[in-house]
Amino acid sequence: MAPPGNAAAPPALSKLTLRQSALNYPAIKPGQFHNTGCGRVCLVTGSGRGIGKEIARSFARSGYHVAVTARNAAEVEASCEEIKACCPDIKAVGIVADGCKHSDMEMLVAKVNEELGMIDVLVCNAGTNTFMPFTMTDPKDWWYSLEINLKSPTELTRLVLPQMRKRNSGTIIYTSSRAAVADLPWTTAYGAGKTGITRFAAVLQVELDEMARIESGSENGISLFSIHPGEIETSLHTTGFPEQTHRSAPYIIEHMKELDKKRPKFDISLPAWTCVYLASGKGAKLRGKYVDCTRDIEEAAKLYT
Repeated sequence: MAPPGNAAAPPALSKLTLRQSALNYPAIKPGQFHNTGCGRVCLVTGSGRGIGKEIARSFARSGYHVAVTARNAAEVEASCEEIKACCPDIKAVGIVADGCKHSDMEMLVAKVNEELGMIDVLVCNAGTNTFMPFTMTDPKDWWYSLEINLKSPTELTRLVLPQMRKRNSGTIIYTSSRAAVADLPWTTAYGAGKTGITRFAAVLQVELDEMARIESGSENGISLFSIHPGEIETSLHTTGFPEQTHRSAPYIIEHMKELDKKRPKFDISLPAWTCVYLASGKGAKLRGKYVDCTRDIEEAAKLYT
């Protein structure tokens, strides 16, 4: 008997309709998700700013109780207060935690459970990137990138998964990148981490599906996805160029500037509402898959039917 899983290569996405904002995109248009998360709990890592903050806010606008977490206390507090102001009917908590510290992750999950309840949706969004040639990168810095982009989300999954398996329900979304499917120079650690988390989501999905059938003869109710959010301007575009890159490899900065000129502009609402769409159950055909938020999600789902 053939082993479980799908060995087929991912389909080409370039022919699918380009999407740049949730506002003119029928599949993920925000209004349709009003109160879809009523009574449910969503935890978003790296949600003190940028894409993570917008994801957390979008889940709150959909009726979810939301946990905001990051390492920067001021950013966590500001993000949490902003969500409370725009969504007064939901509960929002801010928890400062370092994703590289296992004890912090244990504390994070325990506090979310205590203050909001069991976690229905986990969005592992925290990440880091540095544009620098591999030959110039300090080994400690290289492996630190892997720790944040790969080890941290997998270990948080290990902590949250038992409560989802107990209820046979839940959604886990990992912020990946186009770097997981393209050979982008100057980002060896970032590319390795994003490739790793993308494959982790795919393999774990098959694993959970098989375990449910073997252990209980039932269907697995937990869905996993990895997403490419789109090339959205965030603080990573500034902090991603350390002093050594400016000093020793300025050609990288010029190279990235030229690339940016050619790219379409994507709105931060695009990945945020794609996550809400996936958690709503509408993305069932994409379970375990790499989802490019810049391409029409309904057209993408048809590629797997």
